[in-house]
Amino acid sequence: MIIIAEKMVAGGSCLAKIDGKAVFVPGLLPGERADIEIIRDKKDYAFARVLELIEASEHRITAECPLFGRCGGCSLQMADYGYQLELKKKMLEDIFQRAGVTTAEPIEVVSGDPFGYRSRFQFHRMTAGVGLKESDSDTPVMLADCPIAARPIREGLKDGTIAKRAAERNSETRFHVFSDGDALWQEDADEDCEVTLCGRKIGFDVRGFFQSNLPVFQKLACRLNEDFCRWGTPEDGSFLDFYAGVGTFSVLLSDHFSSCTLVEHNKRALHQAKKNLEPYSGKSRFCSCSDDAWPSRAESRKQYDSALIDPPRQGMSKTALQWFASSKIPVLRYVSCDPVTLARDASRLQEAGYRLIETTLYDFYPHTAHMEACGIFIR
Repeated sequence: MIIIAEKMVAGGSCLAKIDGKAVFVPGLLPGERADIEIIRDKKDYAFARVLELIEASEHRITAECPLFGRCGGCSLQMADYGYQLELKKKMLEDIFQRAGVTTAEPIEVVSGDPFGYRSRFQFHRMTAGVGLKESDSDTPVMLADCPIAARPIREGLKDGTIAKRAAERNSETRFHVFSDGDALWQEDADEDCEVTLCGRKIGFDVRGFFQSNLPVFQKLACRLNEDFCRWGTPEDGSFLDFYAGVGTFSVLLSDHFSSCTLVEHNKRALHQAKKNLEPYSGKSRFCSCSDDAWPSRAESRKQYDSALIDPPRQGMSKTALQWFASSKIPVLRYVSCDPVTLARDASRLQEAGYRLIETTLYDFYPHTAHMEACGIFIR
């Protein structure tokens, strides 16, 4: 059947209507006309795939990567990069609107180089090399190159270094690699990584999570430092770093507070955070607990002048969200890797009297539908 794509929605599929029923079609851009086939039919909506593109968008281009469409790493390389940013901004605006969230200022978009940016990968060891999973499949497709990868990773794919090290030392199918500058770390061969952001060194386990787009992450760090000057804490203020991970934000923002409490449930990450914050040990406290357990801890009854919340994709737990909603902390900074859960949590904070005064979309993952955003809430 023939459809016209209306708009792109969270996740990167385009929405179309057939007899009033919503149909989600990946691989299309808004305004494109295509012949589609329904592959999964539900009561109120359906999923489809493109059989033939009949009328293409003016923003459609030839993808840089020859594996685009097979490899599941990218989903938007068929669109010029400027248009990708427009689509993401519109998606974020729509998500906020549906959640009833009011933004005081227009959403700003911060981006970087759309190629050669990605410093972190989880590759799969294959018989003759390494690969990434195919789109909508658990089967990996072998990579000889990856144009979005940072230079050391791209070179390691081309010359076979990454595959050779994986074949020799990796006991699991999946393994992690990370690079910064000229350095390349690989799981099993290496354990600890160390990057420099805003002139400060931060270490972490190569198997653990760390932001994949270091140039854009540095822009976020710089912006947060600027924001502390506008919406900051007193010179002797206290700071709450919630979902602290390895303490990255506490290290980067350490000039702006006299005491800091880091909350993290992952003991391995918290151990690394203690090492990263050794230069600031006199003003750092560490709380090993889950977000649900936080309200029962003595540290939760202290007064905080500001907080930074950096939750996983599912957002804050209901218990943690309720605590923050009633906390009366003057300034909350919420760094989100899922705008849907950000909007959900923002709606609750808004009901509790917080105002979302600034929202910035950070394009950490060009050529994908993935979005990260930072919202500043005050009361």
